[in-house]
Amino acid sequence: CTMKSVIFISIIFLCSQLFGQKSTEAIRLKKAITLDGNITEDEWAEIPFVSDFTVNFPKFGETSRFQTKVRVAYDDNAIYVSAELFDPQPDSVLAILSERDDFGNADWFGFSIDPWGLGQNGFSFCTTAAGVELDALESKEDSDFSWNAVWKSRALLTNYGWSVEFRIPYSQIRFSINDISKWRINFIRHVRRIREQSFWSPVDPEVLGEITQSAYLKGVDGIKPPFRLSFSPYSTVYLENNYNPSSNSQDWRFRPRFGMDMKMGLSESFTLDATLIPDFGQTVSDNLLLNLGPFEIRYQENRPFFLEGTDLFGIDDLFYSRRIGAAPIYTNQVYDSLTNVGATFKTLPSQAQLLNATKVSGRTKKGLGIGVFNAIEGKSFASYIDSNGVEQEALIHPFSNYNVSVLSQNFKNNSRISFINTHVYRSDRADFSNVSSLSGALFVLDQRYSLVGKFQNSINSYDTKEIGQNIEVGIDKTTGEHKGSIGFYQCDDRFDPNALGYLEVNNYRGFWSAYSWTGFKPKGKFLRRTISYEGIYNWIYNPNHFNNSEIKLRMTGTFRNFLSVGTFVNMNPFTEHDFFESRVQGVQVMKPAYYNVGGWYSSDYSKKFALDVNYGYTFVNRKNAFNTGITISPRFRFGNKSFLILRSSIEYLQNDYGWVNQQDTLFDNSIMMGNRNRNIVTNTINFNYIFTNRISSTLKFNHYWQQVNYSYFMEVQNEGRLALSEYTGLNSDNQQVHNTSFNAFTVDLLFRWVMYPGSELNFVWKYNIYASKGMTKETYFSTFNTLFDNPYLNSFSLKALFFIDAGSKLKRKSK
Repeated sequence: CTMKSVIFISIIFLCSQLFGQKSTEAIRLKKAITLDGNITEDEWAEIPFVSDFTVNFPKFGETSRFQTKVRVAYDDNAIYVSAELFDPQPDSVLAILSERDDFGNADWFGFSIDPWGLGQNGFSFCTTAAGVELDALESKEDSDFSWNAVWKSRALLTNYGWSVEFRIPYSQIRFSINDISKWRINFIRHVRRIREQSFWSPVDPEVLGEITQSAYLKGVDGIKPPFRLSFSPYSTVYLENNYNPSSNSQDWRFRPRFGMDMKMGLSESFTLDATLIPDFGQTVSDNLLLNLGPFEIRYQENRPFFLEGTDLFGIDDLFYSRRIGAAPIYTNQVYDSLTNVGATFKTLPSQAQLLNATKVSGRTKKGLGIGVFNAIEGKSFASYIDSNGVEQEALIHPFSNYNVSVLSQNFKNNSRISFINTHVYRSDRADFSNVSSLSGALFVLDQRYSLVGKFQNSINSYDTKEIGQNIEVGIDKTTGEHKGSIGFYQCDDRFDPNALGYLEVNNYRGFWSAYSWTGFKPKGKFLRRTISYEGIYNWIYNPNHFNNSEIKLRMTGTFRNFLSVGTFVNMNPFTEHDFFESRVQGVQVMKPAYYNVGGWYSSDYSKKFALDVNYGYTFVNRKNAFNTGITISPRFRFGNKSFLILRSSIEYLQNDYGWVNQQDTLFDNSIMMGNRNRNIVTNTINFNYIFTNRISSTLKFNHYWQQVNYSYFMEVQNEGRLALSEYTGLNSDNQQVHNTSFNAFTVDLLFRWVMYPGSELNFVWKYNIYASKGMTKETYFSTFNTLFDNPYLNSFSLKALFFIDAGSKLKRKSK
């Protein structure tokens, strides 16, 4: 095969791809459309429709047997989409209510728009047959449903199925006046009862990304990006019953809060988001856990302002937004030092005072994403009474500034290169943390493979200036039934991004490999099957020593009746040399090999009753040691408005062992491990009642309990071996000081009324108890005898949020 032949064949293939690309035309409206979901107006009748959707799931490539007619129109202010969704069994259309941004158990229709035309990023808008709206920021790899835009739609059940109309103001999308001819669009329909998902422009599941396979939107002309300016002022009132440490009692207090969010378009493509005196008191409670390991637990971000824009600020995982507005950094130090000299606290703030946060983000017409984030925390003080009875204050959190800067360039072949920098400065400590990351992905061989790489650098100035590095390189196969990756990573013992990021542990190097096969075509009783493998081989960077190896095997399958099952095997076949459990740099603890096996079962969620079950058992290469656990989660649907999920998880670890903070000065030079049995129980209830597509209520209940009982203790010897110790862990009353019974009990009740798009009224009740105590014989049920005697938070709040589209008002005034 000559070079000329290769070039000729490539040109033919490229041309076939270009000429085979679908397109549709948008028609300018001559007069306004009434948004009622009824596609009978003359304006719609004059617009040509597109049809012939191609199935993506369960069997790619087939023509959908459900006819769909879609039309696109526009005017000077918005783009309009209508869809007639025919169903041979119109009475079978599922129109069950759910919360906003939740597809729930309903048929739905949506579309995505890529105003840059690069097939990399865009916006999607969906509506269910029950009228529930969803929106998301799209990338070739993910959909971010935390993004919320202000737009309207109306769905209507009909004698042929159902129909829907959308009106998307131009102020809710970003585009350049020079690139209107490059807009890309695609339409998607989901028929819930048979799980059929189909696209107008076919989306091959073996190809990376849905938005990369979009069609083109022609005909839009003579429109201009609007001036975008909106304000969302809020007012919140709290009535709280909280523990007062100075009086050792539960005290009621009333506190009002006022603030405002703002969005302003700085250009055609860039937006400034700001929040002034933010209030996050209505966010759902954290499900706290008892952490016995050496690594920090990562908790989910629930605050809306920080959830939006993860497509840029989430690159390389250097921005862990829970660092902002977190617990004051001097709390433990101040508390311990003052209580040791007889002080009693009147107030001890649990969170740093977040004064404001702003972010600028957008993407140029050449595909360059730019993001800048900044947040400021004020000083926080604890109020206390000293040993002389004088009231004083102590600084528990300094003035702090957080900054994130991002540049991310997309290329037409799905390749990208990104740079992100985070910087934290605390004035009272006069120190800083600066972390940078340069990463990229280069797609080669018809975009079937990608070369990936990442280089990160951290500079921290706390007591001394430390510079650390983290690198990662690899090769990924990203398309087809067979996918996989292989690579190398190395993180030195000085790399520390945790002033604003999250890294569980540094000081490691190793190799990873992964492979998966997915049968996308239905075969036999299965709709889809997957087999996957993951493997790692780790060393400690300093000292250069073997750490551990792990192999994970998975098999999953979805049957034609939408029942899904899976099985897994996790193996750590060699003795682990754990350099982190000891809490001392360079000291290892030997841990036995283990084999973890299990499986899961999940039934059809569209039924009134569904069930999830997950079971695992771990064989540990140590006498009388094992772990076992089971999770059972039934789901009940009561009519079209109420939905209940129960979840119960029980885990038991026998002859587990780990580090303990020994309490005997005779063993001050010893690193102590405690042999223990652990019982962990988690029960959750999640109940939703949906009144309308704009009024909903949610009740969330969670109780987490862990009991830890120690039987004997061991000292870490040379090379990580363990030897039985004379340390008993008993206090002067002959009680075991390390035994623990930990409870986290939370209740969240939310009533939400979306009065009109962007404006809502929220009522929230929160009840939280976090309690830990030493206990040897307490059972799960006996914990309730004293649980509610512990300090608690009982909070009632009412928040009114209003959306003001100042840009549209100014435009009308200028006319």
